[in-house]
Amino acid sequence: MTNSPPSEAAAIEDLVVALLQILCREQAVSLAKIGKQMQLRRSQLERLLLLLGENEAWGGLGYLTQREQRGRAMIMLTTKGKDLCASMAT
Repeated sequence: MTNSPPSEAAAIEDLVVALLQILCREQAVSLAKIGKQMQLRRSQLERLLLLLGENEAWGGLGYLTQREQRGRAMIMLTTKGKDLCASMAT
């Protein structure tokens, strides 16, 4: 994010905060629902999930995880993500 122009970096930060706020309110959210709520294309959402997620190959901050539930890709907070939500609430 440090190599991005200031306006682009601010936009990314806004998306990160918006996604975390959604997940702090809801236990699990489908990729489709998050994309629709945030008005993001699938590719944009996937890049955001790589940044915030836990992925051995790509790294990531470890706040989110993706799991399959009833045939749908769902995004959920990890323990680290839940701790972040708790700290944001105080």
